[in-house]
Amino acid sequence: MGKYEPLSEFLKKFRGDSWETSFAEIERILGFALPRSAHEHRAWWANQFKGHHSQAKGWIDAGWVTSKVDQKQRRIKFERAKSKERDRAKADEELWAQAERVTGIRVRAQLERAAVNALIQREAGRTLATMAGSMPHLAVPERERPSK
Repeated sequence: MGKYEPLSEFLKKFRGDSWETSFAEIERILGFALPRSAHEHRAWWANQFKGHHSQAKGWIDAGWVTSKVDQKQRRIKFERAKSKERDRAKADEELWAQAERVTGIRVRAQLERAAVNALIQREAGRTLATMAGSMPHLAVPERERPSK
């Protein structure tokens, strides 16, 4: 059982479509104090479940997203995720997984960098083709092939 499982279980059983609550209530449900970062950094409440965001994985797996965070008042609003949001998040994760399989790049930041470089190279090629090669001084970056 994960550290944030009690919150996840609470949200799974909650009947409404939104829940506005205090950090203190969340701490009561969890049975421990929220970390300092939850009080100081908005990113702690982001709807990301990759990396070190086990808290977000809990509410996302339960079908919820955070929609409003007030760190000064120590309040948060959760909303039941719409199926489109869940489908889009799942499709995005499948796309990243496919990119990892195809390229062999496992680190997300490196994969993002490679994707942006490929996009830039493609668009530079299109621009050059549109100009019918009329700019011989235009330097098009070499295509990089990631090592596996």
